Amino acid sequence: MAAALEKLAIALDGPAMQNKAMERKLQNGDAVDVSGFARDKDGNYVLPDYADGIDYADKKREAWIWSIGRRRSDGVILASTDSRFYQNDAFECLWLR
Repeated sequence: MAAALEKLAIALDGPAMQNKAMERKLQNGDAVDVSGFARDKDGNYVLPDYADGIDYADKKREAWIWSIGRRRSDGVILASTDSRFYQNDAFECLWLR
């Protein structure tokens, strides 16, 4: 019975995550999964908006977002798994891990 339930969970939600802290934060709403958001030509995630006080992660890649910035030229909000939006004059850094 347990094996059947595990197979069902994998079919519905994908395989179990290795990063259990990320998994918990995503499950309880303390983190946003960005894996379904569009990406720009540089691989940054294009966010529809930004909420302060929560974490951001790509669940599929099990990668934490390290920086989020609002592009000064057009207001587009981008997220990255590195710190490229920190101390970048073209962006207002909104969040840094």
